[in-house]
Amino acid sequence: MTKPMRKALLYIIVVASTGLPATRVVAQSVPAGVSADITADKQAILIGEPIRLTLTVRSTPGNPLFVEVPDSLTHFEVLSRGKVDTVASKDLLQFQQVITVTSYDSGHWMIPSFSLTGTDIVTDSLPVDVGFLPMKPQDQLRDIKDIILVKATIPWLLMAFSAAVLIVLVVLFIRALRARKAGVSAKAAAPLEPPYEEALASLEALNMPVASADIKPYYTRLDAIFKRYLSRAYGWKTSQFTTTDLLIHLQDTVTDREERSAIAETLRLEDAVKFARFFPGNELHLRAQAQVRKAIDILHKTEKTP
Repeated sequence: MTKPMRKALLYIIVVASTGLPATRVVAQSVPAGVSADITADKQAILIGEPIRLTLTVRSTPGNPLFVEVPDSLTHFEVLSRGKVDTVASKDLLQFQQVITVTSYDSGHWMIPSFSLTGTDIVTDSLPVDVGFLPMKPQDQLRDIKDIILVKATIPWLLMAFSAAVLIVLVVLFIRALRARKAGVSAKAAAPLEPPYEEALASLEALNMPVASADIKPYYTRLDAIFKRYLSRAYGWKTSQFTTTDLLIHLQDTVTDREERSAIAETLRLEDAVKFARFFPGNELHLRAQAQVRKAIDILHKTEKTP
């Protein structure tokens, strides 16, 4: 072995040996007995399908810590948060929470890592594939057909018949209008119920869905009841609002963060059912209706009927 080769080998050995203590120092900087883990029940979903994330934090009884997960993640939306379960012993304090999220963007995304408050510990990031409903194997592929030229013909007989029917309808409409004006007195229109009482009556009359075909109309009606109440009670043009617009308007009205978060959760659930073919269980049906009722009760305290 030549002298330059010996020098190079000696240099590599010195660098490798000096790197080992640095690695040990970093490992010792992590608080003893503290860890944070995250797992997901799915790695591939359809658009709008829920994913259950399980957060587990272990620490010592004298140093309770937990992970803070924001309401909105890049490419993901938080649908619900379970309560934090606690297991305590003499030497261990464990917290666990289940968070349900979904995504409406197709592609390969990463659920980001979350940091443990007050430490340098972070959870793993989780890859998730979001896609559309795959084509069934039995679906038939069809070729693109050529353009078929159609002769332009004028259906004179059909046009004459349509004109005659239109004339008859116009005459009947004019007669009905004149008869209405010639009436002795028109009945006064029944006064509308106050917005709050109308909303509660509509919620009471809303039937729970009994089949999968009833789920979308149920949540559509639930959304309509809430938006009509806001339109009548606050004068907002809720028919033109998206969920984001509605939450922005509610920031100044609903000041409590937890109450505003519950309303946001219900609105996002309604969007998931209406636009992403999400099928929640009976427990979420009752919870959604109860949250809409609670939101209306909260807003009724500051109601300003126009």
